[in-house]
Amino acid sequence: MSDTEYHTPEEDMVDDLDDSVTVEECISKANTYKASGNELYKQSKFKDSSECYENGITWIKKIENLEPSHKQLLSILYSNLCATCIETCDYTKAKENADNAILNNKDNVKAYYRRAQALFNTGSFEQALKDCDHLLKLDKNDPNVNNLVRKINQKMKASEKEQKKAFGGLFSKVGGLYDDRQIEMQNKKQKKYEDYLKGQREKGEDEMDFEAWEKFEQDEEAKKEVERTNKVKEEDVKKSKTQEDETPEFDEEDQKIINETKKMGYCYFGKKKEDTTEEATPTNRNNSTVLPVRQTVSPESKVSPGSVEKSNIIVECTGHNLRGERFVEKKIWKNASSDMTQWCKRKLEEVLMKASYANEPNPNDSSKNILEMFNDINLDNLDNGGLSKLQKLAGMVHKSSIEPKSVEALEGDAQIAFIRGTRRYLFDFSCNINLEIKIDTNVGTTKSEGEKDEAQVSTYKGELELKEISSEMESGKSWKDYMKVKYKSKIKSEHEELAKDMMEIFKQSVSEKIEEFLSEYKKQ
Repeated sequence: MSDTEYHTPEEDMVDDLDDSVTVEECISKANTYKASGNELYKQSKFKDSSECYENGITWIKKIENLEPSHKQLLSILYSNLCATCIETCDYTKAKENADNAILNNKDNVKAYYRRAQALFNTGSFEQALKDCDHLLKLDKNDPNVNNLVRKINQKMKASEKEQKKAFGGLFSKVGGLYDDRQIEMQNKKQKKYEDYLKGQREKGEDEMDFEAWEKFEQDEEAKKEVERTNKVKEEDVKKSKTQEDETPEFDEEDQKIINETKKMGYCYFGKKKEDTTEEATPTNRNNSTVLPVRQTVSPESKVSPGSVEKSNIIVECTGHNLRGERFVEKKIWKNASSDMTQWCKRKLEEVLMKASYANEPNPNDSSKNILEMFNDINLDNLDNGGLSKLQKLAGMVHKSSIEPKSVEALEGDAQIAFIRGTRRYLFDFSCNINLEIKIDTNVGTTKSEGEKDEAQVSTYKGELELKEISSEMESGKSWKDYMKVKYKSKIKSEHEELAKDMMEIFKQSVSEKIEEFLSEYKKQ
């Protein structure tokens, strides 16, 4: 143990944070707590060292105007506090402290590395890699950072392999939807781990780091999978015994048809009449069992003429053999993905161009509501609230509109798929809508139509970015949550609030048009 004198949290609990203390006293106290925290950290007394760093931060925050040197000291204290949180496996708090350290000093290399460690241990691999990339730009040979990058890449590959195995080929068939699903699954895993940590702390029990916890979860899932498999096998054995008793005998021709259709997954037999919706045939009138067929999907009823040629739709063709018994033949129309994607792109662009916003006030309308709103505004002392009211009042009396001029960068894919017997309409698109925004302040003046000043008409250019139009939209969100506005021309200060309100209404119109697209898509 070092001979250096240091303060424990208990010894300094009596320290009062008096408002009259000087900047020099605050810095002195903060440095003292930092030194004490470092000494306690070396002794693995992480709880005590955390309290020292927290006390040091409190003293620094007493300074009203922080100078660069003060911020550097504050950044070091936050970074050290992050290190103690990592040692105690409180990775969420570690990440927060690292954020604060970087906020006060963007050149704090240790803070970036510690944040990457915290992110790695909570399963936020992509974010952890970003911090590592930043550090490698400063020193590409840093052994600690390179070692952490190797660990992150190994975990990401293992996670991707695990998810692909779990979901089979589903997401590889639907293009860009897999990447979004992968991110969503990773976020859920991170949230689950954070809940686990919270529960362990509440119970006062030991905590596992992320790698140990993940392995434990995988082992538990493997046990459950074995149990599920055994249960399915038992049910299959019972079902096969029942079918042996109920299934009628078939001749060689019938058995051949059954074997072929079973390979396609569309032949079911051994069920009683009342379990089916088939019409009676000469055979099933005199037999206690029938060969029911899944509902037939005809291309004429599912694909509108001229819209999608050769859609990838499963078509079941039914017929009867010589004994009057039904059989099923399954056919698949190819070239679905590209054709359906092109149709969806055309339809989506068509409906988005119909989105609109327009306000056409009557210049002769001097309604009571507008007058009352104007009287509520104190023009002699116009604060932010009064200015907002004035801008909203302008929106009521000014002619204004938003018109889409073009849809650009429309990318993505779509296809109709059958998943576990259910027809699914899958799509994932993104695009930008170029907009023209007009605000006409002539409205409400006494000038005639021919006398109106064109200078009073303000025209702005903007862009509405639709980052994700997807069938896999996150639960609890709306289309508006995936929209982002960019103005290509400077909005006048007096029009800012009005333009914001206009855009919110236009976003709602766009959302309604997306729903219209979805409705048309589901008719295919």
